[in-house]
Amino acid sequence: MLEKATERGLELLDEIRKMAAERTGEDDIGVAYSRISKAIRQSVMLHAKLEEDAAKTDAQRQAEEAVRAGSEARRAAALVAGQQEYHKSMVQKAVQLAITVDMNEDETLDCCALETDLLERLDDYDAYSDFDRKSVGEVVESICRVMDLTFEPALWEYEPWAIAEMAEKPEGSPFADWSPETANDDDGPHGDPEDDEDDPYGLAEDDDPPRRGSGAGPPWAAE
Repeated sequence: MLEKATERGLELLDEIRKMAAERTGEDDIGVAYSRISKAIRQSVMLHAKLEEDAAKTDAQRQAEEAVRAGSEARRAAALVAGQQEYHKSMVQKAVQLAITVDMNEDETLDCCALETDLLERLDDYDAYSDFDRKSVGEVVESICRVMDLTFEPALWEYEPWAIAEMAEKPEGSPFADWSPETANDDDGPHGDPEDDEDDPYGLAEDDDPPRRGSGAGPPWAAE
């Protein structure tokens, strides 16, 4: 079929040449000649490709399939690596925010030591095969616990990953059963948190000084 199409294309080119010599249909001759020439080239290339494929041995076909499979595996690995790196960066930013909040509350904390500790734990991130399967919230909570940092979900309630976890409720995420509404509705040991403008989230102990001087809002909003 390709051979017949090519032969017919060559015949049409001969006809166009005759039309050009006779100077008939001059407006369309150039466009028609270009299109037919392109179709002939494509037919010849496709014919050559089919002949090449037909001449291949089974071993050659298997080798090419292995190369394609390897390329797909590399692309999949690159995609996973990119997702892990993004997940890791979200964890780092979230824990750094917790460090900043605790530094504002306790000036004796060593910021450099905390940052170093965090980076070392993030370096161990890739050493645990199941670490990247956990939600950002679960990993952040775990790191905050081992680093003795305050973990309060309200600190990240406006982060896209936290909003997604509140909606999707992944297993193990501290945001699966938490939302700003339910957090404010819970009565703690010190009464209704909404009644205390200096501690709206009920984070302070009875003997603790208020985290901010006055006004409403989360404690980390203080200058």
